[in-house]
Amino acid sequence: MRRLFALFSLMALLFAACEEINEPQTPNETLTPEITVTPSGVVTMPAVGGDVELNYTIINPVEGVELEATTVDEWIKELTVAENITFSVERNHSDTQRVGIVTLRYEGAEELSIAIQQNEALASGDVRLSITSERRTHYTAEGGTGKVTYMLECDDESAMPEVTTNVEWIAINAVEEGVVSYTVERSLVEQSRTGNITLSYEGKSAEAIIEQEAAELIPILTADKKTIKLGESITFSVTYAEEDVTAEAKICDYYTKEVVGNPYTPTEAEERVFYAVYNNRNSKVLTVNVISEYTPELPADPQPESYDFNQRMLIVDHTGVGCGYCPNMKAMLKSMEESSDYGYKFNIVYAYSFSSNEVCYSSASKTFWNYYKDVCTTSYMPLTGYPSATFNYCRDFAASPALMKTKVDEYWDAEPTASVALAATINDGKYVVNVEVKSSKSQNIHLALWVLEDDIYAKQSGGTEEWMNTHHSVLRDCLTGASKSDISGIDFGYVLENSTMSKVLEYDLFEATAWKSENFKLIAVISSQNEEFDNRYEVIDTAMCQIDGTAAHEYK
Repeated sequence: MRRLFALFSLMALLFAACEEINEPQTPNETLTPEITVTPSGVVTMPAVGGDVELNYTIINPVEGVELEATTVDEWIKELTVAENITFSVERNHSDTQRVGIVTLRYEGAEELSIAIQQNEALASGDVRLSITSERRTHYTAEGGTGKVTYMLECDDESAMPEVTTNVEWIAINAVEEGVVSYTVERSLVEQSRTGNITLSYEGKSAEAIIEQEAAELIPILTADKKTIKLGESITFSVTYAEEDVTAEAKICDYYTKEVVGNPYTPTEAEERVFYAVYNNRNSKVLTVNVISEYTPELPADPQPESYDFNQRMLIVDHTGVGCGYCPNMKAMLKSMEESSDYGYKFNIVYAYSFSSNEVCYSSASKTFWNYYKDVCTTSYMPLTGYPSATFNYCRDFAASPALMKTKVDEYWDAEPTASVALAATINDGKYVVNVEVKSSKSQNIHLALWVLEDDIYAKQSGGTEEWMNTHHSVLRDCLTGASKSDISGIDFGYVLENSTMSKVLEYDLFEATAWKSENFKLIAVISSQNEEFDNRYEVIDTAMCQIDGTAAHEYK
């Protein structure tokens, strides 16, 4: 039987030791290539032989140069180099151990040798059992999964060892040819502990040792609700080492340190922070958002267990009523909105910055123009004329309507990592916005809230159809602030993987002379840091919401 051994026992490599000398390099100095291989050193094989696979990397590679592998030992067969180094080892019929050498060469690099050590043949009825991975493995108190690799040689090539453990906190998941998989449970004790995994077969045994650090236990504080309306109550729960200790624990206000009741009814609409005390130890803080009675209700999540979001990317059309070419872009955007292939992929904001004398103009639109002009400095065409459509915060833009579909296809994210839902109203001269972010990964989120106005009538220069004279989704104000260097808004917070975070935000209602608040709506834009753009915040998702309306999370 031929076996594949991906993990082997490693010994110190005696064949190609060298001392690395780090010297300052001149600007034009050529870097020396280096061969690295895993496993390295000595590869131990059973007498029965088998297939071997080695992973290799060339540090400082040279274009056109390939790695070469050779051996003079006839019992090492089919030696090839591709993505990995592979070869096979024939059965050893002799009663002595043998060692072969695989030599690796790369032009300019120091030659590297790998020793292949093969055990001697077993006499009939003999058994050889050994562990080929590390015999001692260390885990933190959080636990985890691991593997023990082994070598079993006997007359029965299909034999498997019996695997046992002497502690309950190590669970054996699977025993396969050459590999034992196991799980180490999270520790709930404040002392370090040690357990064994024992492999046995016909009187032979081998043992792996598992060590785990002591747990640093703290109480865990939870609440039945993290967002409540003023007048409602919060019920707290406290666990310690997975035991319910609510009755013995104290719940304290983080800022005043005073003990609060359980259940607790807040008397003011504000963000409240609590912690629990048990066994002379404090829990992590718990934040509860206490919102006003007039706060609009978030819409029900249509798929509460799902994180398979649909992305509505952000398109900003930089336009103007007096721009004779701008109707061409508007016509393309309108046809895309009405298309079943594109309409679900984006939300549009129309930023009128062409002329400050136009009824649709706003200083926020001019800020957007300056932002995109500075940010999109590496785009395929400079942002110098109207119309221009920009995508998200850092993406390229299309000055040509014909490029719109191509750009949406290129930039639309089929697997966005977060979604935003909201409800909005105007109460007593203030916008009141309830926002929820749902995320499939742990990430910091920025939130931008922008006021848009619909149904503005102004004769469109170059317009060919009557609908072009009524303007919708016109940018009026940025509630969360904007500048020519950043339009990503406020720091919404760090949202954990597979969780939601909600906040209620209030802003003063501002309405210029020509604006009509009865035609206002909001767009919420969430973003996170993107390495592609030097960790600037880049749009993940958007949601459009009418005043006194809601926008739910969207899924595919």
